[in-house]
Amino acid sequence: MFDAKSLLDTILGGQTAQQAAVAAQSAGSTLAAVASQAEERLKGTAVGDAVAGAKNLAEQNPTAAVAVAGGLAALLLGTSTGRSVAAGAVKLGGLAGLGGIAYKAFSNWQQSKPLMEGVPGLEQLTAPAPTGSGFHAEDHSHDTAQVIVRAMVATAVADGTIDPAQRATLMAQMQRAGLGSDESAFLDEAIAHPASPTEIGRAVAGNSQLAAQVVAAANLVANPANVQEQEYLSRLNAELGMSGDLLSHIKAAVSGLQAG
Repeated sequence: MFDAKSLLDTILGGQTAQQAAVAAQSAGSTLAAVASQAEERLKGTAVGDAVAGAKNLAEQNPTAAVAVAGGLAALLLGTSTGRSVAAGAVKLGGLAGLGGIAYKAFSNWQQSKPLMEGVPGLEQLTAPAPTGSGFHAEDHSHDTAQVIVRAMVATAVADGTIDPAQRATLMAQMQRAGLGSDESAFLDEAIAHPASPTEIGRAVAGNSQLAAQVVAAANLVANPANVQEQEYLSRLNAELGMSGDLLSHIKAAVSGLQAG
């Protein structure tokens, strides 16, 4: 059984994942440098060929690890034209950051404040929400984290661009990046059978705080130029009963994150 909260935190660029990836990149770079020196001395020999292979592996694996550092979203959800998920995930800093921007948007909406009022910079935008508010990382369960992941994946694959062969390649890449078999299986299923807006709405079950975070996460990964993804978002907003004013606050917060 995998930890959905940990998986979501990794997808959203959580600090633990970032630190692990940086360490992997550093170690891989050192190994590649040493291998390069040995490869030059042993070029043309069987040992030299083996060293060359080791160097290539050291150079390739940290790249996969860096995908985790930028948020596994960079690997899982792609970086198609118009999608700034990789940069956004890095700035977000994990599940706590997602709750932070959704909490700020939700609070400003409740208080009838203008869009983005009280958010002078990125640090304030992603500041952790209060515990017990419904937006703090500790307020989430395994199930609510799964809902958010499924909403992100379903939004990103709404245009049907990932076929079975691409899915298999993606799963292999994620496993090389250190993702466990249970997590990979869950994500593979989420990609193969994307959750419909109705299914997401049923899982959210009227939880306004969770709905705000689902919408924030989905908007983070949505390509503004992709008609199918935007249609999925519209249907998702309708299923969640999302107020137009609240949606405007959430979109403004996400835009501030991506532009910051």
